[in-house]
Amino acid sequence: MLPMGHRSFTVSTSPPDWTSLRLLLTAIDLGSIAKAAERCGIANSAAAKRIQMLEAQARVGLIKRHARGIVPTAAGEVFARHARSLMDLARRLEGDMDAFAAGGGGSVRLLATASCIGGHDLADRLASFGRLHPRIVVELRELTSALILQELIEGRSDIGIVTTKARIPAGLDARPWREDRLLAIVSLDHPLASRTALRFAEVLEHPLVDVLEIGALSLLLTEAAQDLGRKPDYRYRVTSMDAARRLVAAGLAVNVMPDRMIVPYLKQFGVLGIAIDEPWALRQLRLVARAADALPGPARILADHLMSSSIPASEIPPQT
Repeated sequence: MLPMGHRSFTVSTSPPDWTSLRLLLTAIDLGSIAKAAERCGIANSAAAKRIQMLEAQARVGLIKRHARGIVPTAAGEVFARHARSLMDLARRLEGDMDAFAAGGGGSVRLLATASCIGGHDLADRLASFGRLHPRIVVELRELTSALILQELIEGRSDIGIVTTKARIPAGLDARPWREDRLLAIVSLDHPLASRTALRFAEVLEHPLVDVLEIGALSLLLTEAAQDLGRKPDYRYRVTSMDAARRLVAAGLAVNVMPDRMIVPYLKQFGVLGIAIDEPWALRQLRLVARAADALPGPARILADHLMSSSIPASEIPPQT
């Protein structure tokens, strides 16, 4: 029983219809109800009435009117975020049903970090999955771990593979998937080149190159440096790992990179990989998804395939 004075969000009228939700989102995007009405092919007066009905159902104002148009209220921003998720789910529902109607088997949205995609066997596993289940379409997007968890919590994706050690939010299950170790990448004639392992404090004694392509790793290194009362000296900032490797090979800086992203190219680029001897440098990659009974069928099939795939010892590269 609800406590006295509590007002449930449930109302006696029917839930908002898709047209009204689309209208509100368009009005917020364009900053104008009139422009949204024109975009959606609805009379201006009818559009205003639809938004008023949404506000009546929500029992709070969703937009604020001013001389130049409208802006969402705080409640309107939250409402719009949920509405976008609903619209996205509706599009996915329509897409999956279209796939079944055409003889397909639905779709799965998979998110992964750059190091998961570029440094592990994910591509090979997706290829084998495609051969086993040709009617299931897998949509892969690259995001940082934090954004992956947000997308999963808000229901916009089905499965994610993350490198973060952060606590997994309630409502999601996480299972160990792969491991990698962070290496200090140096030139062949670098002062550290003779070492077989390094403490991170030693790495911080040298200029570093920051790779925007794997920006989440930079955050990890910055946090580790702060724990030592230090700050990384990012002398160079580049957008790709290829550019970083070339700067390292020239002896200009040290780069930190997961072993699986660099070991196959050490000889090619004329650099060395030295293990960073810190607990946080051995990373556990995790497959994260909603509970199995809450996952769509195609997503469950893909998750099970990714978890059952093992890597032969011959495929695992050495640490340095």
